[in-house]
Amino acid sequence: MKQPENSKGLTDNKARRLIYALVISLLVLLIFLAIRESQHQQQIETVIQYEQEKNTLRDNLDDLIDEHENLKEEYSDLSDQLYQRDSTIMAYADEIKKLIRTKGQLVEAKKKIKRLKQISMKYVSAIDSLLVLNQKLQFENDSVRRANRLIENRNLTLEKDNQLLSERVFTASMLRLENIEIDGIYYRSSGREVITSRASKIQNISICFDVLENQVAEPGNKIIYLRMLDPDGNVLTVANKIQELVISQDSVIQYTVELPFDYDNKRINHCQLWTRGNILKRGLYTFEFIQENQLISSISRKFR
Repeated sequence: MKQPENSKGLTDNKARRLIYALVISLLVLLIFLAIRESQHQQQIETVIQYEQEKNTLRDNLDDLIDEHENLKEEYSDLSDQLYQRDSTIMAYADEIKKLIRTKGQLVEAKKKIKRLKQISMKYVSAIDSLLVLNQKLQFENDSVRRANRLIENRNLTLEKDNQLLSERVFTASMLRLENIEIDGIYYRSSGREVITSRASKIQNISICFDVLENQVAEPGNKIIYLRMLDPDGNVLTVANKIQELVISQDSVIQYTVELPFDYDNKRINHCQLWTRGNILKRGLYTFEFIQENQLISSISRKFR
């Protein structure tokens, strides 16, 4: 039997309405999912930004505390004046640490750090005249110490070969060093590398120097032996591991670390890290560079 025309039209209209409803539902679902994804991404970015802001505030606070500790050590003879302001600074620091750990208090922590910087600037200003005087005295003191250390370096304890080493001159093939830089390094909890002169904080020592061009020297692999002498004249070692350099049949000297590099007769720059064992003591350290049993250079560095 043939189906009536208006019955067929009603069926088609229902089917179209169903399809439209499904399409609209799908579009609504897609829009909802897109909005949820966008909100989720914004939440992730907000969390990342919050953590970055916290780390930045921690680093700023650590820098301020480090500067304050440096001043306290450098001017320990003024303890009465220093500790009056020290209590204020440390109280602010403790309050800022609590704010950083508390969610939603970063704005207040920023304000406190700004105020702490102002207090620190007044602290520095109050002892500025003493700083100038201390720097002048320190320079004169260091000059005397360097002169004394230079004299001591000329008398290396090389036992029977001491006289021979003092009489020998550098030959044309000996390497020459320039721009020697010695820096103490430690690492913050965030992983940031920081240069410091405070002996108690040093974890690594960075040794950098330039080897000058020398067309007479034999090219190839070279080793410079570095002796690090503490303020008492002892050679630094790691885990009490003593390394010795044979000078002659019956004469040896101790050294701290080997500095190997490849040399092709051209000027090069070489850098190397040395990780300390025991915590370093405060005072003047001497760094002696030995190549082919010759002292080719030395430098002194003070760690506070």
